[in-house]
Amino acid sequence: MEHNVHIEPLCADIPVADGSPLAEALRETGLDFPCGGRGLCGNCHVELLGGRMAISRQEEELLVRKGLDPEHWRLACLARVTGDVSVRIPEREAVILSDSSRAAFSGEEGYAVAVDLGSTTIAVQLVDRSDGTVTESFTELNSQSAFGADIISRIAYAIQSRENADRLAATVRRQTGMMVESAARASGVTDIRNVTIVGNSAMHHLFCGLDATPLSAYPFQSPHNGMCEFSPEELGWKLPASCRVRFMPNISHFVGSDILAGIIHLKMHRSRKPVALMDLGTNGEMVIGSRDGLICTSTAAGPAFEGVNITNGMRATSGAVSGINENTGVAKVIGNVFPTGICGSGLIDAVHYFLKTGRICPDGSLADGNLHSLDVAGGVALYDRDIREFQLAKAAVATGFDLLLEKSGISVKDLDAIYVAGGLGNYLDVAKAVQLGLIKADSPAQVIKAGNTALAGCKDLLSGRALEETEAVLPLLSHYSLETDPDFQDRYCENLFFHTK
Repeated sequence: MEHNVHIEPLCADIPVADGSPLAEALRETGLDFPCGGRGLCGNCHVELLGGRMAISRQEEELLVRKGLDPEHWRLACLARVTGDVSVRIPEREAVILSDSSRAAFSGEEGYAVAVDLGSTTIAVQLVDRSDGTVTESFTELNSQSAFGADIISRIAYAIQSRENADRLAATVRRQTGMMVESAARASGVTDIRNVTIVGNSAMHHLFCGLDATPLSAYPFQSPHNGMCEFSPEELGWKLPASCRVRFMPNISHFVGSDILAGIIHLKMHRSRKPVALMDLGTNGEMVIGSRDGLICTSTAAGPAFEGVNITNGMRATSGAVSGINENTGVAKVIGNVFPTGICGSGLIDAVHYFLKTGRICPDGSLADGNLHSLDVAGGVALYDRDIREFQLAKAAVATGFDLLLEKSGISVKDLDAIYVAGGLGNYLDVAKAVQLGLIKADSPAQVIKAGNTALAGCKDLLSGRALEETEAVLPLLSHYSLETDPDFQDRYCENLFFHTK
């Protein structure tokens, strides 16, 4: 027996077998399944417009935690279709960080494409090789999020079977190819000479169809970190046969070509003075050094900075609390709409505000032992377990940076700049991040919001000098594995506490 699932605002009708998870009908719609569809986060909620679907206690509890009426809402990963239903996917405008800089071209023929393939977002820019100007720019949420918002969930899905791994590769290849083709059509361009892609090590493996199993268990060493080249035909992309598609090499396990691109764009490998680069996401990736040598590491920060595993957490989309005015306690909401959740920068601001007002103690507990949550805005609350998630992420990043400084023999005061890259840095209040101990700077003045260094660096890698530049950086780089440091656990425990200045 089949039932029809009507989906708004897409005006789509999807037939599914009786008893099928609602998620089956919604996977291709762009709806996020941040926890990989395991019924843990409650973020795949959809509005039930018509029809009936039974609801489990687990589903009801998650909806209530999200401030949603179980009579009118369902979780796509837990709800099962037993009759014709009509649902509405909440519309959210994503905030995706792009880059406006020119590429390093002069007087060359044709066009090239830079792709920043992030686990959350994809940014594509078409570049005129004659002068390096960006003629088209497209950004989208990564459609692989239907299989898990964070890379850990996707790796877990991929290693279950070859079929799953192929599905992830096909999904992101198809989406990226369509974005590249759309950029070309919008400019009326046919002469695309090359496409360069950068991304983290997991996206490198999942796009290239490589075995991700080595990334899932200790010692996390993959033998497949090199550059991968494809023809458009291999990827199913409608581009000239002579065009070459190149996914740049990873630096090491969990330090990908997005960081390599950032190093190149910031010219860290040519700097006389030591500088640092931090990219804060599920993995806190960081690099410290100068032209005399660069050392990098990654730390499992967890997905708290991306709103995952936070009770009212969400991405930096419209409706997300992105900050708090410390003088008034009033929340700043992306899109100036009614708040529906809280993103990474909002989480940092909320923790700082409640610490400052004495409602959170230095150990992370709530000052009022009778409470389990603190109201942020419009039904959005910060729970005690959310504070703990933030502490774990903060401690991982801070400890990684501490140990990397020690290993490099450089003190914080020696750093000429600390660059913070990525979407979180776009909304981040630097002073608060420093005061909370998330960023170990000598002063907020050291910290520079660097924007999308991966995309900017990817454009730098489009020219014929790309391989020369890469070969100039890689010999300077060494990777430090935090898991081998005997002091990691002690330092990690120390960094769990808040030491506000």
